[in-house]
Amino acid sequence: MKILYNYPLSKYNTIHLGGNAKKIMFPENINDIQSILKSNKKNLIIIGNGSNIAFKDNNYNGCVIILKYFNRNKIIIENNSVIVGAGVTCSKLAKFLFKNKVNGFEFLHGIPGTIGGSMFMNAGAFKNEIWDKIDEFKMINKFGNIRLYKRNQIKISYRKTFAPVNSYFVEARFKLRLTNNFDKNLLSLYAHQRQTTQPVNQWSSGCIFKNPSSHMSASNLIEKAGLKSFKIGGIYISKKHSNYFINDGTGKCSELIALIDLVKRKIKKECGINLEKEIRIIG
Repeated sequence: MKILYNYPLSKYNTIHLGGNAKKIMFPENINDIQSILKSNKKNLIIIGNGSNIAFKDNNYNGCVIILKYFNRNKIIIENNSVIVGAGVTCSKLAKFLFKNKVNGFEFLHGIPGTIGGSMFMNAGAFKNEIWDKIDEFKMINKFGNIRLYKRNQIKISYRKTFAPVNSYFVEARFKLRLTNNFDKNLLSLYAHQRQTTQPVNQWSSGCIFKNPSSHMSASNLIEKAGLKSFKIGGIYISKKHSNYFINDGTGKCSELIALIDLVKRKIKKECGINLEKEIRIIG
């Protein structure tokens, strides 16, 4: 198991922000996680691929567990289901199932997180959400005990999962709905839509705010408020998609927080709407 000490967290979130962590650990299997949980009880944070989060500028005096290597190759098709490890990336699962001519998971392609992280925040795209596909899942608690749950044993809402406290996703079983109407163009269509509407290959965390409703996007509200391209320090609002905030390479988390607060105040003043953050600020 790889362990880093006093290492920059900016290398482990997609917007590249944060100070150093006292310790960063990369478990690869259940035994690794159980060992970590038994020996690290305080100041423990567990993340996936670091999308949809940012770390504060100050150093973190604790342990950060990164699951990007955890069972990252575990994709097993079994009895019209697919069992997936929490460290598998969303894009890897989408491409694997697409190659096996399984429809319904193309929306995951391009989501920059892991399956575990996407379960935590109920990630979605193109009118699909990850929890729409899950049949069963496994979690590990702070004592290292693993429990199997049915989908109906957890409450889900838009971009939020009400998971048990101090428990972490380690595996999911997705129900496969096999069909003869396989669309071989859908994966490339979604990829093209992302390329043309989102600032891919730039330092961002994905969408900063949740959409206020299914008929109202945070991006449109920000753009109508005249904030497209607005910048504080090294963090600016994307010209391509106003709900993406970009780090130009010099940004600080304090500047991201200041820009988030400015946008929230202006939208509240002009539209009477309280935008809710999708990004998690940690530290």
